[in-house]
Amino acid sequence: MNADMIAAWAVENGFHAIDSRSYRRHDNAGVITIQIKRMSFLLIDERQGLRPRLISRLFKDIRLNSGHGRLHGLLPDRYSNR
Repeated sequence: MNADMIAAWAVENGFHAIDSRSYRRHDNAGVITIQIKRMSFLLIDERQGLRPRLISRLFKDIRLNSGHGRLHGLLPDRYSNR
């Protein structure tokens, strides 16, 4: 896993680039943002009426299911396969 793989996955799954290291996606339940860092990424899940959920992982600790799958164990089902 690396920054390019995360960025490609985000674009394939309907995230819009904010800049070269940040991607955002909206739906009726809220917003999810992926911020790519040097050796990790930060996932911010903002559902309406709840506190934001922050998840940070090193690239080496994450595996990516097939191109249109979820980031294994991190993204809620509502963000997969759009």
